[in-house]
Amino acid sequence: MLQKITDLVIKYPMKTIFVGIAIFIALLAGVTQVELKTGNETLIQTDTTEYIDNFEYQNEFGSDPIIVLYEGDGYENLFTVENMAYMSELEAELSYYDEIFTVNSPVSLVKEFAGMSAENYETALLELSTGLEEVSVNLQTMSDLLASNGETGDIDATLTQLTTAIDSMILGQQSLGIGVTNLISSYATFSTQILAVTDSITIVINDLSTDPLLNDEVTTLTTANNQLIAMANQMSTISTDSAALPMIANNTVAGLENIILGLTGMIEDQTLMAAQITMLSDNLSTIATNLHLMSTNLGMIHDNFNVLVPSIPTEQTTLDMMIYDETGEIRSMFESFTINEEHMMLLIVLDGEVSDETKGAIIDTIKESLEEQGLTEVTLVSGKPVLDMSIKDAMMDSMQVMMGLSAIIMIGVLLIVFRVKWSLLPLGIILVAVVATIGIMGWLNIGLTLVSMAVFPVLIGLGIDYAIQFQSRYSEEFAGGNYNEQ
Repeated sequence: MLQKITDLVIKYPMKTIFVGIAIFIALLAGVTQVELKTGNETLIQTDTTEYIDNFEYQNEFGSDPIIVLYEGDGYENLFTVENMAYMSELEAELSYYDEIFTVNSPVSLVKEFAGMSAENYETALLELSTGLEEVSVNLQTMSDLLASNGETGDIDATLTQLTTAIDSMILGQQSLGIGVTNLISSYATFSTQILAVTDSITIVINDLSTDPLLNDEVTTLTTANNQLIAMANQMSTISTDSAALPMIANNTVAGLENIILGLTGMIEDQTLMAAQITMLSDNLSTIATNLHLMSTNLGMIHDNFNVLVPSIPTEQTTLDMMIYDETGEIRSMFESFTINEEHMMLLIVLDGEVSDETKGAIIDTIKESLEEQGLTEVTLVSGKPVLDMSIKDAMMDSMQVMMGLSAIIMIGVLLIVFRVKWSLLPLGIILVAVVATIGIMGWLNIGLTLVSMAVFPVLIGLGIDYAIQFQSRYSEEFAGGNYNEQ
């Protein structure tokens, strides 16, 4: 096989050179595609049960988190409005990465508190709007009722009729008093007149009693005279007893006049009350209208509630109400983000199987944001992704140092020990071998890992030996002028 290859090289030297150059260029292009890898696939086969289970777990719950550790002297210097604003700004910058599974931080809890408050405000706005509308309707109904009761036309007419009737009663009582007075006076006069007649009759009876023949007439006349005297005395008694009747009429008239005065006051009071009721009705109607407008405005705020976006509090007292409970102790949900009273953390959980390039971009974004915020002295970025990227950078630096030192050492050894023409040719052969190896890895999508990097020292060590032996053998054959056809 080697003999045939040798024959082809001897027969087509230029073509062999061009083919070799083309292959080298292709392999050199493959070098640009090789990647440094630090993921789980570099440590375990991807078709194993353990890897598949871990892959599914990461897709469901995310992979290892990046931890941003904030330092402060006590909770009061950790859970500050400024730190919450910084965390919120960092979360906003990280939101552009779809590869982030979730970001957990005290800011997330504060936003949840704010969201819950917003929901409560929304419910309260709706209830307040509905309640104000009901109160508005009730006040308007009350206003209409008072307005109807404030119309005093019927009451005024009734009171006027009562006043007229009482005036008529007063006139009647006054007439009755006059009549009673006249009647009493007539009774007294008539009693006096009757007694005067009885006196005259008594004289006649005395004159007639002298004649015995007139005894019957005297007896009849005496009886009649006695009856007249009794009637006169009775009429005098009636007149005396009825002397108080005119006072009763006068008292009745006075009472009726007082009733008229009371009715007049009632009419005035009723008019004043009607005016007050009308004013109260108008005020209630105005209040009802204003409450209706307030209800309508609150309803509009509720319908457009998305303008009220939950945000981080700008006052420390408001933030403290969320962070601490009624006893002044930090709430357990916030305490889960603290390591102790001097360290608070923010967790960035990545999706499963995120590329190293994306991890590096996310970590760089975090560090740049912290640098812009001036927090590099009081923060620490850590976690397995950060460690992996540090390992990757260390691998690259170590590889560069290893290749550089190897080249320098080999140049020195070749110049000192391998004293032949083209003594550095083995180094070129090793360079081609390394480029070819890395190029093949790039085309086959085999990344540089901690394991695969161990190949290069072996490759360089064995390659330089074989290259020196090959060049020595070639030099010997070329110097002897012999061509081995075996």
